[in-house]
Amino acid sequence: MESLTDQLKTEKKYILALDAGGTMTDTILVMDDGTFTVGKALTNKQNESASYLESVDDAAKSVGLTSAKVHEQAAISIYAGTGMLNTLLTGTGKKVGLLVTRGFEDISIMEGGLTYLGQTQSEILHNQLHSHTRPIVDPQNVYGVSERISGGSYFMDKHIAPGTVLASLSEKHVRSGVEKLIAAKVEVIGILFINSYIDISHEHRAKEIALDVLKKSDVDIPVVCSSDIAPVSKENNRLKSLLLQCSAAEHTRETITNVEKAAQADGYDGRLLTLLSYGGAVNVEYPRLYETVISGPVGGMMGAQVMSRKLGLKNVCTADMGGTSFDVGLIVNNMLSIRKDPDFAGHRLALPMVAIDSVGSGAGSAIWIDEYKRLHVGPESAGSDVGLCYKYDKLTVTDVNVAMGYVDPKYFLGGKITLDAEKARKALKETIADPLGLDIYEAGKGILEVVNAQMREAAKAIMVSKGYNTRDFTMMCYGGAGPVHMWGYTQDFELADVITFPYAAAFSAFGGACAEYLHRYHKGVVLTIPNGSTDAEKTKIALKIDQAMRSLEDTARLEMKAEGVDPEKLEYRYGFYGRYMGQLESFETLIDLSCIKTPGDLDRIIAAFEDMYTNIYPEGARFPDAGYAVTEVFVQAIAPKAMPVIISHELQGETPPDSAYVETRQVSHEGKFYDFKVWQMSELQAGNVVQGPSIIRDPMTTVIIPPEKRVEIDQYMVLHYR
Repeated sequence: MESLTDQLKTEKKYILALDAGGTMTDTILVMDDGTFTVGKALTNKQNESASYLESVDDAAKSVGLTSAKVHEQAAISIYAGTGMLNTLLTGTGKKVGLLVTRGFEDISIMEGGLTYLGQTQSEILHNQLHSHTRPIVDPQNVYGVSERISGGSYFMDKHIAPGTVLASLSEKHVRSGVEKLIAAKVEVIGILFINSYIDISHEHRAKEIALDVLKKSDVDIPVVCSSDIAPVSKENNRLKSLLLQCSAAEHTRETITNVEKAAQADGYDGRLLTLLSYGGAVNVEYPRLYETVISGPVGGMMGAQVMSRKLGLKNVCTADMGGTSFDVGLIVNNMLSIRKDPDFAGHRLALPMVAIDSVGSGAGSAIWIDEYKRLHVGPESAGSDVGLCYKYDKLTVTDVNVAMGYVDPKYFLGGKITLDAEKARKALKETIADPLGLDIYEAGKGILEVVNAQMREAAKAIMVSKGYNTRDFTMMCYGGAGPVHMWGYTQDFELADVITFPYAAAFSAFGGACAEYLHRYHKGVVLTIPNGSTDAEKTKIALKIDQAMRSLEDTARLEMKAEGVDPEKLEYRYGFYGRYMGQLESFETLIDLSCIKTPGDLDRIIAAFEDMYTNIYPEGARFPDAGYAVTEVFVQAIAPKAMPVIISHELQGETPPDSAYVETRQVSHEGKFYDFKVWQMSELQAGNVVQGPSIIRDPMTTVIIPPEKRVEIDQYMVLHYR
């Protein structure tokens, strides 16, 4: 097998990128001239290797190849998905045991009192509606260990210095705890000591003892330290990251490894990559694999960032509608929004993550009415069973789209699957229409209004809550169901533009192909820059920041070398998290310095923070007189990698070619029947204008163009909905 450095810079023809969602596994196959083709298969949750190969083969067939021929000439194959998220939500991960600082044995239950995560604003206001998220670790498998290292404070001259040992590690407690965890038959042991982000010595010594006890007991299970997973402050967030790594990441590693073996057996001579939750690609050996927890949705955000730069769009709202959920994100000034402590599936993690908000409105969302005749949509989803029109046992949004005529039941996945339109109409009548005293088309109209309103309000909320003007944003619509509902969730929504893509159904996979091979490393620090600091004081602080960055670079070189990357080929980006003294929240700030040693260097860091801060808040919110605190330093290490090319096409006439016309069919839209012209996506050309009422069909998705609307196709084959 070729080295990863050779793999990343290879002259091979193709780039493969896949997004394994809850419903579909999408493939983008990038050819040597930069053009793409798309493949799709229903996700096989029991055997993801099978759906991987089927999806790749589907893409290969569209250009007259086989999956084996593609794999033989593939420079890169990237596989992202929601496997780890599903493991977390279902609680099917490994059985975890935990050693913590004595006195913190209930940390996994108390979790900082975050009983409101994932709730709506109205629910948050009522304490009786709050509930704790199901613990990742059984509280009976948590044992305390006497130890304490000082974490320091911002009043350095009035407090014990950070890193001072206040209570030595009780090796007896460690041995006793590990013996009890062995008896409980745990599958992995995590270690979290309160201030280990300042000094790792106690955690690492405890790991040595634990491994010794395990060896003597003839037990072979992993032992994981929080200081190796998330060496940052805020122990509750660090704990959740540790537990996610222990319980779900190793389970996901096994799945990805199996997919990698299947790809290699089919002719792929390289390592399978996956996506980090903050952007970037890594292979399966990456030690902090929990950082890939939303590898699927983040691909779409990365693709949107690439396209926003190509199209000259400064501000973008992404709208990703799949079979299970509707995910919304923002790109402001061409930059992805990153959350340092994201709320995720009821947990708050110590993990930089692309900011994405979700609602349970997907094409597979179940539809039902309760005893009070109130309509409900989701969050239960059919996933790859699609709906009653295919294999599911409940009415779904896709059933409604089939019943109304938007989705052609004979052309689902290009005709690979035939949907039962009559069964969908019958279910809509019996389940919703008859109990509400409506005909099926009135019922379908009402359901779609609810679904589209949920998505529209989610998209508006993410912009308005941050003080942005929606008219400054272009909405990018993608996902398998995004173009189907684009007309609905952008209705009465003031936006600069609305766009989608011929490959919208596999746009997250496209974003994966655009990902850099990148690792990100964080280190918590406790540093203050008081107002009026002398040059000598500034030099001392600058050198501490520089020392932290050099240590992170050393870690990057070691890890990437172990993955097969030549350390000499790495490029680095640098940043820190800072705040005004007295503030509770730190803000990510990128800096253009690779070396920080002088008072002038520190002044440039402060200036970068001020510039970042005034991009978020008004000038009047600045408070430099308070001084500054640096709470965390980070380094990004990037290796070169093959990238897709976005082709510019020569513009043709506005009238679509005759070969693009398929048929005319009746569709019930907004309570009326219209004759919709049906066009074939692959036959349309740059410069074409498709007037509504029309449908643009593709094997992977459907674009709905209502009456008095149109779609204009630009030179990059981007579809602009007017």
